[in-house]
Amino acid sequence: MNRTHWIKTAAGLGAACFITIGMNYTGAEASANTNALDNYFIQKDDVSDTVALSESADSILLSENYLKKVFNEKKTADVHKEKATVTKETADTRQAAVATQAAVTTGAAVTASSAIATTGTAISTPSAVSSPKENKQNIEKIKAAKKRKALDKKWKNTAVAISSDNVINIRETPSGVGKKLAEMENGDAVKVVGKSESGKWLKVKSGKVKGYVWKKSLVKGGVKVEKLADKYATTYAELKSDVKVLNLRKKKNLSATIITQLKDDDVCKVEKEGEKWLKVKVNGCNGYVAKEYTKTYSKFDTAKALKTETKDLAADDSRTTDAAPAFSKSDEKLGTQIVNYALQFVGNPYVWGGTSLTNGADCSGFILSVYKKFGYSLPHSSASQATCGKEVDIKDLQPGDLVFYKHGSRIGHVIMYIGNGKAVEAMGKKWGIVKSNVNYSRACTARRII
Repeated sequence: MNRTHWIKTAAGLGAACFITIGMNYTGAEASANTNALDNYFIQKDDVSDTVALSESADSILLSENYLKKVFNEKKTADVHKEKATVTKETADTRQAAVATQAAVTTGAAVTASSAIATTGTAISTPSAVSSPKENKQNIEKIKAAKKRKALDKKWKNTAVAISSDNVINIRETPSGVGKKLAEMENGDAVKVVGKSESGKWLKVKSGKVKGYVWKKSLVKGGVKVEKLADKYATTYAELKSDVKVLNLRKKKNLSATIITQLKDDDVCKVEKEGEKWLKVKVNGCNGYVAKEYTKTYSKFDTAKALKTETKDLAADDSRTTDAAPAFSKSDEKLGTQIVNYALQFVGNPYVWGGTSLTNGADCSGFILSVYKKFGYSLPHSSASQATCGKEVDIKDLQPGDLVFYKHGSRIGHVIMYIGNGKAVEAMGKKWGIVKSNVNYSRACTARRII
Protein backbone atom coordinates (compact mmCIF):
# COMPACT_ATOMS: atom_id res chain seq x y z
CA MET A 1 0.00 0.00 0.00
CA ASN A 2 1.61 3.33 -1.04
CA ARG A 3 1.86 6.46 0.93
CA THR A 4 -1.02 8.18 -0.78
CA HIS A 5 -3.33 5.33 0.05
CA TRP A 6 -2.30 5.44 3.72
CA ILE A 7 -3.05 9.12 3.84
CA LYS A 8 -6.45 8.60 2.25
CA THR A 9 -7.24 5.77 4.59
CA ALA A 10 -6.22 7.76 7.65
CA ALA A 11 -8.23 10.73 6.51
CA GLY A 12 -11.26 8.53 5.87
CA LEU A 13 -11.06 6.92 9.29
CA GLY A 14 -10.78 10.31 10.92
CA ALA A 15 -13.81 11.61 9.06
CA ALA A 16 -15.79 8.50 9.97
CA CYS A 17 -14.92 8.85 13.64
CA PHE A 18 -15.82 12.54 13.53
CA ILE A 19 -19.19 11.87 11.96
CA THR A 20 -19.88 8.89 14.24
CA ILE A 21 -19.21 10.88 17.41
CA GLY A 22 -20.89 14.04 16.20
CA MET A 23 -23.98 12.30 14.86
CA ASN A 24 -24.43 9.64 17.52
CA TYR A 25 -23.97 6.64 15.22
CA THR A 26 -23.62 3.16 16.65
CA GLY A 27 -20.61 0.92 16.14
CA ALA A 28 -22.27 -0.96 13.29
CA GLU A 29 -23.28 2.30 11.62
CA ALA A 30 -19.73 3.64 11.99
CA SER A 31 -18.29 0.47 10.42
CA ALA A 32 -20.67 0.82 7.51
CA ASN A 33 -19.67 4.45 7.08
CA THR A 34 -15.99 3.54 7.12
CA ASN A 35 -16.54 0.93 4.41
CA ALA A 36 -18.41 3.52 2.38
CA LEU A 37 -15.46 5.90 2.68
CA ASP A 38 -13.02 3.16 1.80
CA ASN A 39 -15.02 2.28 -1.26
CA TYR A 40 -15.19 5.90 -2.23
CA PHE A 41 -11.41 6.34 -2.11
CA ILE A 42 -10.78 3.02 -3.84
CA GLN A 43 -13.03 4.18 -6.64
CA LYS A 44 -11.14 7.47 -6.63
CA ASP A 45 -7.83 5.61 -6.93
CA ASP A 46 -9.12 3.58 -9.83
CA VAL A 47 -9.85 6.75 -11.71
CA SER A 48 -6.40 8.33 -11.30
CA ASP A 49 -3.24 7.15 -9.59
CA THR A 50 -1.33 10.21 -10.74
CA VAL A 51 -2.87 12.66 -8.34
CA ALA A 52 -0.26 14.66 -6.54
CA LEU A 53 -0.06 14.59 -2.76
CA SER A 54 -1.26 18.13 -2.50
CA GLU A 55 -4.12 17.37 -4.84
CA SER A 56 -4.85 14.21 -2.90
CA ALA A 57 -5.00 16.22 0.31
CA ASP A 58 -7.48 18.64 -1.30
CA SER A 59 -9.50 15.74 -2.57
CA ILE A 60 -9.46 14.20 0.85
CA LEU A 61 -10.64 17.42 2.44
CA LEU A 62 -13.24 17.99 -0.23
CA SER A 63 -14.48 14.41 0.09
CA GLU A 64 -14.63 14.77 3.84
CA ASN A 65 -16.80 17.86 3.58
CA TYR A 66 -18.97 16.17 0.99
CA LEU A 67 -19.51 13.15 3.20
CA LYS A 68 -20.41 15.33 6.16
CA LYS A 69 -23.08 16.98 4.00
CA VAL A 70 -24.38 13.61 2.79
CA PHE A 71 -24.66 12.13 6.26
CA ASN A 72 -26.19 15.33 7.70
CA GLU A 73 -28.87 15.23 4.99
CA LYS A 74 -29.50 11.55 5.71
CA LYS A 75 -29.77 12.20 9.46
CA THR A 76 -32.16 15.12 8.83
CA ALA A 77 -34.31 12.97 6.55
CA ASP A 78 -34.44 10.20 9.17
CA VAL A 79 -35.45 12.70 11.88
CA HIS A 80 -38.23 14.09 9.66
CA LYS A 81 -39.39 10.57 8.90
CA GLU A 82 -39.51 9.70 12.61
CA LYS A 83 -41.42 12.90 13.41
CA ALA A 84 -43.87 12.13 10.64
CA THR A 85 -44.42 8.66 12.07
CA VAL A 86 -45.00 10.05 15.58
CA THR A 87 -47.39 12.70 14.21
CA LYS A 88 -49.38 10.08 12.32
CA GLU A 89 -49.59 7.85 15.41
CA THR A 90 -50.71 10.80 17.56
CA ALA A 91 -53.33 11.79 15.00
CA ASP A 92 -54.60 8.22 14.83
CA THR A 93 -54.81 8.12 18.62
CA ARG A 94 -56.73 11.39 18.80
CA GLN A 95 -59.06 10.22 16.06
CA ALA A 96 -59.66 7.02 18.01
CA ALA A 97 -60.40 9.08 21.14
CA VAL A 98 -62.91 11.24 19.24
CA ALA A 99 -64.50 8.13 17.80
CA THR A 100 -64.74 6.69 21.30
CA GLN A 101 -66.52 9.81 22.56
CA ALA A 102 -68.90 9.82 19.60
CA ALA A 103 -69.71 6.16 20.10
CA VAL A 104 -70.75 6.64 23.70
CA THR A 105 -73.07 9.62 23.23
CA THR A 106 -76.11 7.39 22.75
CA GLY A 107 -77.58 7.80 26.02
CA ALA A 108 -76.61 8.66 29.51
CA ALA A 109 -74.47 9.88 32.33
CA VAL A 110 -70.67 9.59 32.59
CA THR A 111 -69.80 6.51 34.58
CA ALA A 112 -66.07 5.98 34.00
CA SER A 113 -62.85 7.38 32.42
CA SER A 114 -60.51 5.65 30.02
CA ALA A 115 -56.96 6.66 29.07
CA ILE A 116 -55.35 6.09 25.65
CA ALA A 117 -51.55 6.38 25.63
CA THR A 118 -49.46 7.00 22.52
CA THR A 119 -45.68 7.59 22.44
CA GLY A 120 -45.65 8.38 26.14
CA THR A 121 -48.58 10.89 26.00
CA ALA A 122 -51.83 10.02 27.86
CA ILE A 123 -55.16 11.21 26.47
CA SER A 124 -58.17 10.88 28.80
CA THR A 125 -61.64 10.48 27.26
CA PRO A 126 -64.88 10.38 29.33
CA SER A 127 -67.09 7.34 28.98
CA ALA A 128 -70.83 8.22 29.00
CA VAL A 129 -72.21 4.72 28.86
CA SER A 130 -75.22 4.08 31.17
CA SER A 131 -76.74 0.79 32.22
CA PRO A 132 -79.97 -0.58 30.66
CA LYS A 133 -81.59 -0.23 34.08
CA GLU A 134 -80.87 3.52 34.18
CA ASN A 135 -82.19 3.94 30.64
CA LYS A 136 -85.39 2.11 31.58
CA GLN A 137 -85.84 4.28 34.68
CA ASN A 138 -85.42 7.45 32.61
CA ILE A 139 -88.02 6.24 30.10
CA GLU A 140 -90.46 5.39 32.91
CA LYS A 141 -90.02 8.85 34.45
CA ILE A 142 -90.78 10.51 31.10
CA LYS A 143 -93.89 8.36 30.64
CA ALA A 144 -95.12 9.14 34.19
CA ALA A 145 -94.63 12.87 33.63
CA LYS A 146 -96.60 12.75 30.37
CA LYS A 147 -99.41 10.78 32.02
CA ARG A 148 -99.58 13.20 34.95
CA LYS A 149 -99.77 16.16 32.57
CA ALA A 150 -102.56 14.50 30.55
CA LEU A 151 -104.60 13.70 33.69
CA ASP A 152 -104.16 17.22 35.06
CA LYS A 153 -105.59 18.52 31.79
CA LYS A 154 -108.43 15.98 31.80
CA TRP A 155 -109.54 16.80 35.36
CA LYS A 156 -108.63 20.49 35.36
CA ASN A 157 -110.40 22.35 38.20
CA THR A 158 -112.23 19.16 39.24
CA ALA A 159 -112.30 18.13 42.90
CA VAL A 160 -113.97 15.16 44.59
CA ALA A 161 -115.71 15.26 47.96
CA ILE A 162 -114.16 12.85 50.47
CA SER A 163 -114.89 13.03 54.20
CA SER A 164 -115.07 10.65 57.12
CA ASP A 165 -118.51 12.11 57.85
CA ASN A 166 -119.78 10.95 54.43
CA VAL A 167 -121.72 14.23 54.18
CA ILE A 168 -120.07 17.38 52.80
CA ASN A 169 -121.97 20.65 52.86
CA ILE A 170 -121.95 23.41 50.28
CA ARG A 171 -122.56 26.69 52.12
CA GLU A 172 -123.63 30.12 51.00
CA THR A 173 -120.66 31.82 52.70
CA PRO A 174 -117.14 30.57 53.57
CA SER A 175 -118.05 29.78 57.16
CA GLY A 176 -118.99 26.76 59.22
CA VAL A 177 -122.20 28.52 60.24
CA GLY A 178 -123.04 29.66 56.71
CA LYS A 179 -126.40 28.67 55.27
CA LYS A 180 -126.39 25.15 53.80
CA LEU A 181 -127.30 25.14 50.12
CA ALA A 182 -126.59 21.52 49.24
CA GLU A 183 -125.12 18.27 50.49
CA MET A 184 -122.66 15.91 48.86
CA GLU A 185 -121.75 12.33 49.64
CA ASN A 186 -118.30 10.82 49.22
CA GLY A 187 -117.48 10.62 45.53
CA ASP A 188 -119.55 13.61 44.41
CA ALA A 189 -117.60 16.11 42.32
CA VAL A 190 -117.38 19.89 42.00
CA LYS A 191 -115.77 22.42 39.69
CA VAL A 192 -113.47 24.77 41.59
CA VAL A 193 -114.08 28.36 40.48
CA GLY A 194 -112.31 30.30 43.24
CA LYS A 195 -111.38 30.42 46.91
CA SER A 196 -111.96 32.47 50.05
CA GLU A 197 -109.60 35.17 51.22
CA SER A 198 -108.18 32.85 53.89
CA GLY A 199 -107.73 30.04 51.36
CA LYS A 200 -109.41 27.56 53.70
CA TRP A 201 -112.62 27.43 51.65
CA LEU A 202 -113.02 26.77 47.94
CA LYS A 203 -115.73 28.36 45.86
CA VAL A 204 -117.32 25.60 43.80
CA LYS A 205 -120.08 24.73 41.39
CA SER A 206 -121.74 21.31 41.58
CA GLY A 207 -124.81 20.60 39.54
CA LYS A 208 -126.95 23.72 39.79
CA VAL A 209 -125.49 24.81 43.11
CA LYS A 210 -122.78 27.42 43.71
CA GLY A 211 -121.21 27.96 47.11
CA TYR A 212 -118.28 27.25 49.41
CA VAL A 213 -116.81 23.95 50.61
CA TRP A 214 -114.20 23.40 53.32
CA LYS A 215 -110.96 22.83 51.40
CA LYS A 216 -109.89 19.76 53.39
CA SER A 217 -113.09 17.97 52.35
CA LEU A 218 -112.05 17.98 48.69
CA VAL A 219 -109.40 16.01 46.78
CA LYS A 220 -107.71 17.70 43.82
CA GLY A 221 -105.06 16.72 41.27
CA GLY A 222 -105.34 14.73 38.04
CA VAL A 223 -103.74 11.49 39.26
CA LYS A 224 -105.74 11.45 42.53
CA VAL A 225 -109.04 12.29 40.83
CA GLU A 226 -108.46 9.58 38.22
CA LYS A 227 -108.06 6.99 40.99
CA LEU A 228 -111.27 8.18 42.65
CA ALA A 229 -113.02 8.01 39.27
CA ASP A 230 -112.32 4.27 39.17
CA LYS A 231 -114.20 3.92 42.46
CA TYR A 232 -116.96 6.54 42.31
CA ALA A 233 -117.49 7.78 38.75
CA THR A 234 -119.68 6.16 36.11
CA THR A 235 -118.08 5.47 32.73
CA TYR A 236 -120.09 6.19 29.60
CA ALA A 237 -119.46 5.42 25.94
CA GLU A 238 -120.63 7.21 22.81
CA LEU A 239 -120.09 6.55 19.13
CA LYS A 240 -117.17 8.36 17.55
CA SER A 241 -118.08 11.32 15.35
CA ASP A 242 -117.41 9.42 12.11
CA VAL A 243 -119.48 6.38 13.17
CA LYS A 244 -123.18 6.51 12.32
CA VAL A 245 -124.32 3.04 13.40
CA LEU A 246 -122.78 0.49 15.80
CA ASN A 247 -123.94 -3.06 16.47
CA LEU A 248 -124.76 -4.10 20.02
CA ARG A 249 -123.93 -7.83 20.14
CA LYS A 250 -124.91 -10.58 22.53
CA LYS A 251 -121.28 -11.73 22.94
CA LYS A 252 -117.92 -10.08 22.37
CA ASN A 253 -117.16 -11.35 18.88
CA LEU A 254 -118.11 -10.24 15.38
CA SER A 255 -120.10 -13.38 14.65
CA ALA A 256 -122.33 -13.00 17.74
CA THR A 257 -126.02 -12.19 17.45
CA ILE A 258 -126.85 -8.50 16.95
CA ILE A 259 -129.25 -7.33 19.67
CA THR A 260 -129.82 -3.86 18.23
CA GLN A 261 -128.00 -1.08 16.44
CA LEU A 262 -126.88 2.05 18.25
CA LYS A 263 -127.12 5.49 16.67
CA ASP A 264 -124.85 8.48 17.08
CA ASP A 265 -127.05 9.99 19.80
CA ASP A 266 -127.11 6.88 22.03
CA VAL A 267 -125.15 6.97 25.28
CA CYS A 268 -124.09 3.66 26.85
CA LYS A 269 -123.28 2.98 30.47
CA VAL A 270 -120.06 0.97 30.57
CA GLU A 271 -120.25 -1.98 32.97
CA LYS A 272 -116.91 -3.57 32.05
CA GLU A 273 -114.06 -2.43 29.85
CA GLY A 274 -111.88 -4.92 27.98
CA GLU A 275 -109.05 -4.57 25.50
CA LYS A 276 -111.26 -4.73 22.40
CA TRP A 277 -114.85 -4.84 23.70
CA LEU A 278 -117.03 -2.85 26.09
CA LYS A 279 -119.80 -4.46 28.08
CA VAL A 280 -122.54 -1.83 28.14
CA LYS A 281 -126.11 -1.13 29.10
CA VAL A 282 -128.16 1.09 26.81
CA ASN A 283 -131.87 1.61 26.26
CA GLY A 284 -132.67 -1.25 28.63
CA CYS A 285 -130.42 -3.71 26.75
CA ASN A 286 -127.16 -5.33 27.84
CA GLY A 287 -124.50 -6.37 25.36
CA TYR A 288 -121.10 -5.72 23.82
CA VAL A 289 -119.81 -3.07 21.42
CA ALA A 290 -116.44 -2.86 19.65
CA LYS A 291 -114.27 -0.47 21.66
CA GLU A 292 -112.44 1.00 18.65
CA TYR A 293 -115.63 2.70 17.40
CA THR A 294 -116.42 4.42 20.70
CA LYS A 295 -115.11 7.19 22.92
CA THR A 296 -115.43 6.83 26.68
CA TYR A 297 -115.58 9.32 29.52
CA SER A 298 -116.15 9.24 33.28
CA LYS A 299 -118.74 11.29 35.13
CA PHE A 300 -119.12 11.89 38.84
CA ASP A 301 -122.39 12.52 40.66
CA THR A 302 -122.94 16.09 41.82
CA ALA A 303 -124.41 17.81 44.88
CA LYS A 304 -128.08 17.53 45.81
CA ALA A 305 -129.63 20.91 46.48
CA LEU A 306 -131.56 21.26 49.69
CA LYS A 307 -135.20 22.27 49.37
CA THR A 308 -137.51 23.87 51.86
CA GLU A 309 -139.41 21.18 53.71
CA THR A 310 -143.19 21.43 53.41
CA LYS A 311 -146.36 20.52 55.24
CA ASP A 312 -145.82 19.27 58.76
CA LEU A 313 -142.04 19.69 58.50
CA ALA A 314 -142.44 23.46 58.29
CA ALA A 315 -144.85 23.43 61.20
CA ASP A 316 -142.52 21.23 63.23
CA ASP A 317 -139.57 23.55 62.61
CA SER A 318 -141.56 26.42 64.14
CA ARG A 319 -142.13 24.57 67.40
CA THR A 320 -139.85 25.21 70.33
CA THR A 321 -140.25 21.90 72.12
CA ASP A 322 -138.66 18.57 71.22
CA ALA A 323 -141.65 16.59 72.50
CA ALA A 324 -143.24 14.27 69.93
CA PRO A 325 -146.50 15.64 68.48
CA ALA A 326 -149.74 13.85 69.15
CA PHE A 327 -150.31 11.07 66.64
CA SER A 328 -153.89 11.48 65.37
CA LYS A 329 -156.09 8.97 63.59
CA SER A 330 -155.59 10.86 60.34
CA ASP A 331 -151.81 10.71 60.85
CA GLU A 332 -152.03 7.00 61.55
CA LYS A 333 -153.99 6.52 58.37
CA LEU A 334 -151.42 8.55 56.39
CA GLY A 335 -148.54 6.58 57.95
CA THR A 336 -150.18 3.33 56.89
CA GLN A 337 -150.65 4.66 53.38
CA ILE A 338 -146.95 5.59 53.20
CA VAL A 339 -145.95 2.11 54.43
CA ASN A 340 -148.22 0.34 51.94
CA TYR A 341 -146.78 2.42 49.13
CA ALA A 342 -143.22 1.63 50.20
CA LEU A 343 -143.91 -2.13 50.34
CA GLN A 344 -144.80 -2.13 46.65
CA PHE A 345 -141.10 -1.82 45.81
CA VAL A 346 -139.78 -4.75 47.85
CA GLY A 347 -137.56 -6.85 45.59
CA ASN A 348 -136.27 -3.94 43.52
CA PRO A 349 -132.51 -3.31 43.36
CA TYR A 350 -130.27 -1.29 45.62
CA VAL A 351 -128.15 1.32 43.79
CA TRP A 352 -125.73 3.48 45.74
CA GLY A 353 -126.64 7.14 45.16
CA GLY A 354 -129.88 6.15 43.41
CA THR A 355 -133.38 7.48 44.07
CA SER A 356 -135.42 5.38 41.64
CA LEU A 357 -137.98 3.12 43.34
CA THR A 358 -137.96 0.81 40.30
CA ASN A 359 -134.43 0.95 38.87
CA GLY A 360 -132.64 1.25 42.20
CA ALA A 361 -132.11 3.45 45.24
CA ASP A 362 -129.92 3.54 48.32
CA CYS A 363 -131.31 3.69 51.85
CA SER A 364 -131.89 7.45 52.06
CA GLY A 365 -132.85 7.66 48.36
CA PHE A 366 -135.59 5.08 48.97
CA ILE A 367 -137.03 7.05 51.94
CA LEU A 368 -136.72 10.33 50.02
CA SER A 369 -138.68 9.01 47.02
CA VAL A 370 -141.41 7.34 49.09
CA TYR A 371 -142.10 10.51 51.08
CA LYS A 372 -141.85 12.65 47.95
CA LYS A 373 -144.95 10.79 46.67
CA PHE A 374 -146.87 12.27 49.61
CA GLY A 375 -145.55 15.82 49.23
CA TYR A 376 -142.61 15.74 51.64
CA SER A 377 -139.13 16.88 50.58
CA LEU A 378 -136.24 15.20 52.37
CA PRO A 379 -132.47 15.45 51.82
CA HIS A 380 -130.57 12.58 50.19
CA SER A 381 -128.51 11.55 53.21
CA SER A 382 -129.37 9.40 56.23
CA ALA A 383 -127.42 11.73 58.53
CA SER A 384 -129.36 14.72 57.23
CA GLN A 385 -132.72 12.94 57.40
CA ALA A 386 -131.99 12.31 61.08
CA THR A 387 -132.47 16.05 61.64
CA CYS A 388 -135.88 16.23 59.92
CA GLY A 389 -139.25 16.06 61.66
CA LYS A 390 -139.30 15.37 65.39
CA GLU A 391 -137.48 12.86 67.51
CA VAL A 392 -139.57 10.03 69.00
CA ASP A 393 -138.73 7.32 71.49
CA ILE A 394 -137.88 3.94 70.01
CA LYS A 395 -140.63 2.45 72.22
CA ASP A 396 -143.27 4.74 70.68
CA LEU A 397 -142.71 3.95 67.00
CA GLN A 398 -145.65 4.24 64.58
CA PRO A 399 -145.88 3.10 60.91
CA GLY A 400 -143.97 5.52 58.69
CA ASP A 401 -141.49 6.58 61.37
CA LEU A 402 -137.81 6.51 60.44
CA VAL A 403 -135.22 4.59 62.46
CA PHE A 404 -131.53 5.37 62.12
CA TYR A 405 -128.52 3.07 62.60
CA LYS A 406 -125.01 4.13 63.39
CA HIS A 407 -121.92 3.06 61.44
CA GLY A 408 -119.17 3.53 63.97
CA SER A 409 -119.62 6.95 65.54
CA ARG A 410 -121.92 8.41 62.89
CA ILE A 411 -125.34 7.77 61.40
CA GLY A 412 -125.00 5.73 58.21
CA HIS A 413 -128.32 3.96 57.54
CA VAL A 414 -132.07 4.60 57.68
CA ILE A 415 -135.11 2.28 57.65
CA MET A 416 -138.92 2.80 57.71
CA TYR A 417 -140.90 1.27 60.53
CA ILE A 418 -144.02 -0.62 59.32
CA GLY A 419 -145.31 -2.01 62.66
CA ASN A 420 -144.91 -5.10 64.84
CA GLY A 421 -141.12 -4.70 65.09
CA LYS A 422 -140.75 -4.85 61.29
CA ALA A 423 -139.31 -2.40 58.76
CA VAL A 424 -138.85 -1.85 55.03
CA GLU A 425 -135.48 -0.66 53.77
CA ALA A 426 -132.98 -0.55 50.90
CA MET A 427 -130.57 -2.85 52.71
CA GLY A 428 -127.66 -3.11 50.30
CA LYS A 429 -126.50 -4.19 46.86
CA LYS A 430 -126.66 -7.87 47.76
CA TRP A 431 -130.26 -7.73 49.06
CA GLY A 432 -131.97 -4.74 47.41
CA ILE A 433 -135.22 -3.38 48.93
CA VAL A 434 -136.48 -5.80 51.60
CA LYS A 435 -138.69 -6.26 54.65
CA SER A 436 -136.65 -6.76 57.80
CA ASN A 437 -136.70 -6.85 61.57
CA VAL A 438 -135.78 -3.69 63.44
CA ASN A 439 -132.33 -4.04 64.99
CA TYR A 440 -132.97 -2.22 68.26
CA SER A 441 -129.38 -2.67 69.43
CA ARG A 442 -128.11 -0.63 66.49
CA ALA A 443 -130.86 2.00 66.54
CA CYS A 444 -129.55 5.34 67.76
CA THR A 445 -132.53 7.62 67.09
CA ALA A 446 -135.95 7.76 65.47
CA ARG A 447 -137.80 10.61 63.71
CA ARG A 448 -141.44 11.24 62.85
CA ILE A 449 -141.93 13.06 59.57
CA ILE A 450 -145.78 13.29 59.36
